[in-house]
Amino acid sequence: MLEGHDQAPVLVTGATSQIGRRVLGRLSALDVSVAALSRRLPAEAEDENPQLIVGDLTQPALDIGQEFPSLVHIAGIWLLPPHISNLHRNGLRRLVCFSSTAIYNKLDSINASERDVARRMIAAEKSIAEQCDSMGIQWTILRPTLIYGLGLDRNVSRAAHFIRKMRVYPLATGATGLRQPVHADDLAAAAIAALQSDRAVGRSYDVGGGERLAYREMIGRIFDTLNLPRRFVPVPGLEFAVAAAGFCLRKPEVTGDVVRRMRLDLICDNDVAEADLDFQPRAFLSGGLDDLPR
Repeated sequence: MLEGHDQAPVLVTGATSQIGRRVLGRLSALDVSVAALSRRLPAEAEDENPQLIVGDLTQPALDIGQEFPSLVHIAGIWLLPPHISNLHRNGLRRLVCFSSTAIYNKLDSINASERDVARRMIAAEKSIAEQCDSMGIQWTILRPTLIYGLGLDRNVSRAAHFIRKMRVYPLATGATGLRQPVHADDLAAAAIAALQSDRAVGRSYDVGGGERLAYREMIGRIFDTLNLPRRFVPVPGLEFAVAAAGFCLRKPEVTGDVVRRMRLDLICDNDVAEADLDFQPRAFLSGGLDDLPR
């Protein structure tokens, strides 16, 4: 069980991310002491008043200098394996970390960088499980679908920015793939539940949102929330135009596969997470404008 401020704090990495900010907020609301491992903290985190541990997970020798029995790792999962032994020496006994359902749909991407990310996540998951099992660290891995909620993501927020500016949205032909966007706050709740659940030990969970929507409908909801009429522009060959734009703008995350996936179902089954973690995700954009970037 999580304890109060008189106990050793829960260490959180990736505190500046959408999930990280909500984990800090939820732990603070539970009166649980928190430490954030980060090079900096967002201004919003001042209200949660976490202890700041200045550190960089990309560096091979990370000395956190005190004991942390519990860790919520939200930074890139591939950054964690090199530090598990050191964290164990500093008292780590319970770990919850975030991967992604991208391991399923990006492993066969035509984009080399996307394939590499998927392989790195898969390798990290395996290494974390093996190391933790050998050291007696209780672990849980959460794999979210498309994340949104605080305006910091590269999917829903990027679409909202585009719609605000252009008042239309380009769609690939046949863009009927299903999406299951999940709110960052629901993922924070799942992480904290996993920290306290014996049933979650040694388990991996796919976690998606409370609705499954066709890609076109997901974008349509963004129009609705912005109080704008739905205006779509079907663009044959859109994936080639986007790939060219990503190359010219030197944005490796903007690829033709981003468009091709409009035709694919990127969803998951929440049943196991519901049973073990009481995971009850909200409907998409149920928070209205608060769920979109300002």
